[in-house]
Amino acid sequence: MPKKRLVKLNQLKSELLRRTSHELKTPLVSIKGFTELLLKVHRDKLDALVISTLNEFEQGCLRLESLITDILKTAELESGATQLNKIEEDLAFLLRVCVNEIKGFSKLRNHIINLEIHDTIITYFEKEQIHQVISNLLNNAIKYTPPSGIIQIKSEIRDEFIVISIKDNGIGFTKDEKTRIFKQFGKIERYGQGLDIIAEGSGFGLFISKKIIELHSGKIWVESEVRNKGSTFYFSLPMIKN
Repeated sequence: MPKKRLVKLNQLKSELLRRTSHELKTPLVSIKGFTELLLKVHRDKLDALVISTLNEFEQGCLRLESLITDILKTAELESGATQLNKIEEDLAFLLRVCVNEIKGFSKLRNHIINLEIHDTIITYFEKEQIHQVISNLLNNAIKYTPPSGIIQIKSEIRDEFIVISIKDNGIGFTKDEKTRIFKQFGKIERYGQGLDIIAEGSGFGLFISKKIIELHSGKIWVESEVRNKGSTFYFSLPMIKN
């Protein structure tokens, strides 16, 4: 297929994703708004079954809202329209913030999180974007590690890059799965396999993370030798040159 036509098709795909997602937002806002109104304002008039049903509606809205956000982010990154506002920040501080945010979720899964990083890691990045990457990787580590697992986060310097690793002892990846997970529709289906994990998710998280890290002139990759032996995700960012 000619390169110009391929570029045009990618642009059309991104535009379709963007427009569809925006159209989905309108009815979603109405459903979510009326559900919240019933639960907060008229709760005393409702019986337990109705309240339980409305809570399910609310959770469904949140999941759909998260999916729409990921689709829009994917379309934006693919279009090449993302403009980074990189400034000098402390990556170590951001890592600690992300770990603190995830503590409630990790406690529900009875996980231990070990943080072994430099006291400070000063480099250039856009905080909101890298926050999304770290949160994606931490969420995945917790979701795909059965209860009572261990998650280790480390930092090291390799050549002119700072490398962050997030290691778990969860279900891991096969050789074939490793070739797919960073692709746009590369979600590995785990539902119904009898694994004690959380299989929910849009499937866009690692694709988005890869695009963000590449925009920062870094790399992201995974090491996982065999099923049920865990995996380690890495991402790198250039160090500040003196």
